[in-house]
Amino acid sequence: MNSKYLLLLTSIFLLSQKGVSQNKFIDSLNTLSYKELKTGFFEYIEVDSLAKKYAEVHIKRAKKENDIIKIADSYFYFTFISDYENAIKYSDSIINLTLNSNHIYYPALGYMIKGYYYYNEGKDRKAVDEYLKAEFYAEKNNNLKQQIEIKQFIGGVKYNFGDYKEALRIFKEQLQFIQAQPDYLNDYKNDYLIALDDLSKTYLRGRETDSALIYTKEGIIQSLKNNETVMYHRFLLTSGSAYYFQGKHDQALDSLKKLQPTIKDDNRLAMCLYYKAKIYEHKKNDKAIEIFNQVDSLYQITNNPFIELRDVYKTLFNYYSANGSEKKQLESVKKLIAVDSILDINYKYSETEIVNKYDIPKLKNEKYKLEQTIEKNKNKRTLLYYLLLIIIVVSILLLIIFYRNQILYKKRYLKIISENEKNYTENKKKPKKLQKLGIPEYVVEEVLTKLDIFEQSNGFLEKGITLNSVSKKLKTNSSYLSKIVNFYKEESFTNYLNSLRIAFAIDKLKKDSKFRNYTISAIAQEVGFNTAESFSKSFFKEKGIKPSYFIKQLNKS
Repeated sequence: MNSKYLLLLTSIFLLSQKGVSQNKFIDSLNTLSYKELKTGFFEYIEVDSLAKKYAEVHIKRAKKENDIIKIADSYFYFTFISDYENAIKYSDSIINLTLNSNHIYYPALGYMIKGYYYYNEGKDRKAVDEYLKAEFYAEKNNNLKQQIEIKQFIGGVKYNFGDYKEALRIFKEQLQFIQAQPDYLNDYKNDYLIALDDLSKTYLRGRETDSALIYTKEGIIQSLKNNETVMYHRFLLTSGSAYYFQGKHDQALDSLKKLQPTIKDDNRLAMCLYYKAKIYEHKKNDKAIEIFNQVDSLYQITNNPFIELRDVYKTLFNYYSANGSEKKQLESVKKLIAVDSILDINYKYSETEIVNKYDIPKLKNEKYKLEQTIEKNKNKRTLLYYLLLIIIVVSILLLIIFYRNQILYKKRYLKIISENEKNYTENKKKPKKLQKLGIPEYVVEEVLTKLDIFEQSNGFLEKGITLNSVSKKLKTNSSYLSKIVNFYKEESFTNYLNSLRIAFAIDKLKKDSKFRNYTISAIAQEVGFNTAESFSKSFFKEKGIKPSYFIKQLNKS
């Protein structure tokens, strides 16, 4: 029996004993160094109860010594043996604990862990936001390895959901960054191989096969040189796929057949099978449908959507339509709608962040109609007619909605740009002639003068200010201030504050390119809003577009 396995069984046995046995085990852990506790934790990480003991001893000692970094290390270990919610809590603890530490790993690692768990839960928007925060601290603390991993992750998200142009830009930057490091072929050999793999796959998705093969061939050379079998197989898969697109079907099929038995990852196996099926489809071989169904089966296991699935389900639908299997037709169109919805949502987010909340319900409604049609009418031609009509109508509606919104948002953006840039407060309502509001005229004049000073001094940027707090600052009462603002500014006090803040934000975004790189949440905080959501809602209410869209257009100009 393997001695390592024997030690594991012995340790589990000791932990299962009562009283003295457990205490002795804990006492033995107390004699270990931090490094030894870390080694023990990862050695027995497959056994949560055992790994937890190492982590508990580690954090107890770290807290006793008040060592912030060691405490953060402990929280990091706990994320490995925690469920999603607790892992997020531990990552937040890491961030809060080390935010001002300037440590080479922290707080960037905390943000990366949080982003990783968000990504695994399908929360890609949140995941990218966390990795962007991590990137700031990784650059600040000059952690090259973290910077590489972060770029790889963000580029991977863009790649997964069809934003190949942006993914290519990120992966090129990543490769250049790695190649700029001294002795990168030794010190960063794994990162270099991953960068080559990312670039070759992205070029392949863009059908630039010559470029894809350049990086693939370099990857194959370096993989063989470093005996990196897994990466070698990845490059072979990309190579076989590239040959398919070049029309070298026999060469591609031969490579894919040899490669298939070596693939352990279900996602890559699905891609290998997909290209095999496409080659058989080109050869008009019925094996294509069998293999497409294998791809579908793998997706049901991994639940990890990829662009080619659209083609898989369309092909299966067409095949079953021609062969009269109504049940399988319905299964195929259900899966097509489901996958298309997932991919479409993420693609829109990565490109424009404009997602029509009604799109998915429409597709579900059309699916329901199709189900009812199939139940009432088993005629194949009628089914095909309705299906094609639904797809065409939905596609046209989505295109109309998308382009209409694009035109509308562009007009609103140009209107904002054309507004007076000299002074954002000049766009507010001009004071009217003094009116009798049941308030002495000298009081009205005094309040209006102080409001002008309040605007010019950017007093509205203070967070948490209210009608009462401002009235006290202006040395008047809230009733007077409310009446004066309502009449002379022609809006409620709350809308008056929000309008000033939005105008300030627009002015600063126009003039300050660094300010545009802030997150929406950070911008909101800068201009006095409590949350990113309240800022976005106020911005949209005031200007008819979201701040994210406005910033993107500014960066294009």
